[in-house]
Amino acid sequence: MITIILGMHRSGTSTVAGILHLNNIIMGTDQNFWPRPLPQNPKGFYENFDFRKINDKILNGVDYDVKSYESEIPIPVITDRLKKVMSKIILKNQSTYEHWGWKDPRSCLTIFQWITIFTELGLLQEIKIIYVTRKAISVARSLKKRNDLPISKGISLWKTYTERSLSFCENSKSPIFYMSFEDLLQSPQNQCEKLFKFLGTDFDETVIDKFVDEKISTSGSGENHEILDDIVQIESTIQNLISL
Repeated sequence: MITIILGMHRSGTSTVAGILHLNNIIMGTDQNFWPRPLPQNPKGFYENFDFRKINDKILNGVDYDVKSYESEIPIPVITDRLKKVMSKIILKNQSTYEHWGWKDPRSCLTIFQWITIFTELGLLQEIKIIYVTRKAISVARSLKKRNDLPISKGISLWKTYTERSLSFCENSKSPIFYMSFEDLLQSPQNQCEKLFKFLGTDFDETVIDKFVDEKISTSGSGENHEILDDIVQIESTIQNLISL
């Protein structure tokens, strides 16, 4: 089984990746997990830098720098050379692990390209997608705290990442599990039971407490900011998908 975690920055993807990794769905190794734990993510990011580097190369190929935080993001195009690199890393993991996957928010922007490679390798049927979402205003406030990014810019970035990943999900033939970071914080046991039922694997309940910090606020408190109608509509669409 190959598990791909999709979700915007600051949306709880690290928490989900950590829970999976400690339940034998390998997200990477101690050698290629990067960044190392930081104050904003003291329990670790569980982000496989090998996949992150490829995602950066894909986006750099269309002159987009993730660290610019610009919300106008070109549609990626991959070269034959990069396709070979992507195929190599997929086959390496597939031959090493029974259950594996990766987490990198950039994958919201490059998932179509990855799926093209999986299809060419005949591995599409192995894939399961976990889509992790968090309210736009909460993500924007977290980005403001971490990167001093203006709230409006954070919301615009959330919108682009979310629209790209939802566009993929709407057209995907792979099974998809939709979950919200808010629900995970409020009912971690219940959400993990649903998640691992979807994955079809057992899980160690004691792992939950290592990653889920229920003290994180889900109230959306903080600086007031007008939420545009299109953001409200996107969040409503996601909530309907979670409720299915």
